[in-house]
Amino acid sequence: MIQLGRLAVEEEEERKMTVEVLNSQKDSISLRVDGYDLNYPNAIRRYIMSEVPTLAIEDVVIVENSSLIYDEIIAHRLGLVPLKTPKKYLDQGNAQLMMVLDAKANEGTRTVYSGELVSEDKEVYPTSTEIPLLKLAKGQSVKIEAYAKLGSGKIHSKFSPTSKATVKPSPVVNILNGSTEKMKEIVDSCPRGVFSIKDGKLVVVDENSCTFCMECIKTDPTSVEIKEKYNSYILSVESIGQYDVDDVLMLGIDLILRDLGALKEKVVSL
Repeated sequence: MIQLGRLAVEEEEERKMTVEVLNSQKDSISLRVDGYDLNYPNAIRRYIMSEVPTLAIEDVVIVENSSLIYDEIIAHRLGLVPLKTPKKYLDQGNAQLMMVLDAKANEGTRTVYSGELVSEDKEVYPTSTEIPLLKLAKGQSVKIEAYAKLGSGKIHSKFSPTSKATVKPSPVVNILNGSTEKMKEIVDSCPRGVFSIKDGKLVVVDENSCTFCMECIKTDPTSVEIKEKYNSYILSVESIGQYDVDDVLMLGIDLILRDLGALKEKVVSL
C-alpha cells in the first residue's frame, strides 16, 4: 500500500498540468487542460452539471387561477425558471424562500412573464425577466405563492446551473496542401470557421473551434489532416445565470475536493 502510494506521488510530480483560458465571458468559458487524462476535466464537467446547488421553485400554491392554463402546467413552468442564487444560501442545506406572482389582465389579452415574480429576498430573482409563463384574457387573473429551494442537477435538471458543459479532445489541424484547388470548398465546408484563405493560401485561423466533424476531410482528404492532441482536452461551460460561469467552475472543483477529503477521512479511519 505504502509503495503504491509513493509511486503515485512520483508520477504526479513528473506530470505537468497546464490550464489555458481560451475564451472567457460572464456566462461562458473555455479552458484547455494539458497533461492529464480525460478523467480529470470530465469529473469537473460532471460535478458542475449535477452537484453544484442552485435555487429553483419546488412547491407552488395556486391561490387563484382563472386563466385557461391548468394549475399543473403553470407550476411546471415556474419550476423551470432559473433563479439567481446568492452564495449565502449554499451553507443552508434546507434553504427556502417565497416568491409571489400576482397578475391580472384589465384591458385585454396579455402575457405574464417571469419578471413579474416578486421574491421576499431581493437578491433572488429570475435570471431572465422575459420567460413567458401564461396568457391572460381580459378579466382573467392569477395569484400564486411559489417556494424556491436548494437542489442539484442529479435531483432534477431544473437545478443544473449550466446549459452546456462539454469536454472534447484538443484538435490539431494541419494543412498538407495550402495551394489546393478546393481551398474555397474546404473553407465553406467547415461550420465552425476553422479555415480561411490568406494570400492565396489555405490557412488555419481557429484551430480550437474544430469539432471533428470531418467535413473538410471529406471535401479534400489530401490537403487537410486532423488529429487529437495527446492528453489535452478543452472544457467548455455555459452558465444559465444562477451564478457567473467562473463561480460555477470553482464551485464544481471545490465540491470535488470536499468529497475527496471525505473519502480520504473514511479510508484513513479504517
